[in-house]
Amino acid sequence: MEPTTYLSGFGWIVIVALILGVRLAIERGKKNAEERESARQANLPPTLEMQQELPPLRWLEGEDSPTGSRVLDCRAYALGFQFVTSDKETQATFAKLRQSDGSELSGKTPDESWLVAVDWEYEFEEAEMIAGGMRAQSTEDLWMIDFRDDRLYFRRSWTGQIVFMTNFRRVPTAGAQITRIWVTGEEPFGKQSSDYIAAYVGHLIDTHLLGVLTPFPIPPDFPHDDKKIAAFVFHSVGRRGWLAEYFSGAMHDDNEPFSV
Repeated sequence: MEPTTYLSGFGWIVIVALILGVRLAIERGKKNAEERESARQANLPPTLEMQQELPPLRWLEGEDSPTGSRVLDCRAYALGFQFVTSDKETQATFAKLRQSDGSELSGKTPDESWLVAVDWEYEFEEAEMIAGGMRAQSTEDLWMIDFRDDRLYFRRSWTGQIVFMTNFRRVPTAGAQITRIWVTGEEPFGKQSSDYIAAYVGHLIDTHLLGVLTPFPIPPDFPHDDKKIAAFVFHSVGRRGWLAEYFSGAMHDDNEPFSV
């Protein structure tokens, strides 16, 4: 074979390899982008890993229940899972949000928000604890809560999305009041009932700000599968979701079934 012919053939091999490499890079980029977008829409970290083999879940009732009502003990799941990601953009967002003082939230509201009316009162000591807010201490803390300009902002720690916002009015003779909740119109909260939203936000205030052990409200039409319930609770509130109980009210104002 002549040298020129050999080089010409070798050149075609290089070109084909380059084309295949570009195609693989494009496909890989599309896959990574789809994973990030899926995680962003769900407001969740991309990867969930189990740290250890988890014991069977059990329901607590009567004297065994810390609340007196029938609750699912989810502590093993809450403490046995961890969120990890190799996505540098997600890691950078999480780190930036942890260092934020919340000043960028002033004047903002959840996207396409709608209102839920509540009537909650807090003593002086509770009001101070609530106003102190909360920063994510680990990747399993899925919420960050900030007090800015007489508003409480509830953000997802991995994405920074404002999901809930409440007013927080200081009352000299009582402590503080919350009377309104602004809720994002995006899924899944855009179709949940007002009563369920109130229960959800009340749970976040209790467990994340006041240190009160209250059960996470399980949607009434959620499948009766203990492992699915525990996983749902962990994806919703992270390592602070120790207990769960079925919510007694309606999940959706339009009565649509809950999809897993």
